[in-house]
Amino acid sequence: MKNLIYRFKSKIFNHSVEAKKYKRPTYDELIKYEDFNRTKNNKLFLSFGSGRSGQNWFSKLFNSHKNWIGSAERFADYEAFYRYITYYKLPISKYGFFNLIKLSYKRDMALFQNSYISSPYWSVGVREVTNELKPECIFFNIRNPIKTIESLHKKGWYMHSDKNKDFNSPIIDITNNLYRSFSRIIPNDGYLDEWKTLSRIGKITWYWCTINRLIYSDFKNINNTQKYYIKLEDVDQNYEIYEKLSKKFDLRNKMKKTEFLNVINKAPNKGSEIKYFYKDWKQKEKDEFEKIINDLFPYYEEIKTNI
Repeated sequence: MKNLIYRFKSKIFNHSVEAKKYKRPTYDELIKYEDFNRTKNNKLFLSFGSGRSGQNWFSKLFNSHKNWIGSAERFADYEAFYRYITYYKLPISKYGFFNLIKLSYKRDMALFQNSYISSPYWSVGVREVTNELKPECIFFNIRNPIKTIESLHKKGWYMHSDKNKDFNSPIIDITNNLYRSFSRIIPNDGYLDEWKTLSRIGKITWYWCTINRLIYSDFKNINNTQKYYIKLEDVDQNYEIYEKLSKKFDLRNKMKKTEFLNVINKAPNKGSEIKYFYKDWKQKEKDEFEKIINDLFPYYEEIKTNI
């Protein structure tokens, strides 16, 4: 019943003005704004994360205000391909990709003044993306590792990875669509042989650690840009945090608490109905989780929300 209500509310949102703001524009529409000149009154914010970390919901907080467009994975196919060629260091020009994102924020700014762009796919290139797009502010969205891994498992990550181990890196993962295939990276170093022996939980844990380690490292080395760390557990349905956001970033037509709490219904991305909870994991999976976390990304507790 709860999922049915959630889906019903999501369908209602799809017919709203906010949903139209959020919709992916065509290239023919974008090219109309190529001569737009960004000024000091136009703000660009970027969000980086592993996925399943609240980025979609957080972007729609911004999208709920008349002077912002907040988007998440608006060009998922191109963004996933960016992850693929960047992570595997493939010799492919990224000029067209960055031009697309620049056109998209120019359109946002021309129509609504400010643009908040969120994507888990470009989190393998935080410094490159930041240097190219020159945002005023960047966010690192992160969520409790167990909750994130449960959610990634539910979304089908590395679903068939145990069936064939005769492959090398890079590969195209066979999944529901091409952009998901490009997003399912695997180790590009000597760890690949060990990775093949891991359970799905172990493989997903490796992914969570690898992406967050890349973001965490790049964040520390970026200067002259405002940087914010956002733990989903701290901000989720937290109206006090929203009030701080509203004041700090000039979110006009501030939402009432009931409106704020309803934003979650504007961000449907639930995956399958079956969830594999930590309490049900096999001991091997729990052991792999603990070891990989400790080896690759033992920094989660150090990260503090700083809004």
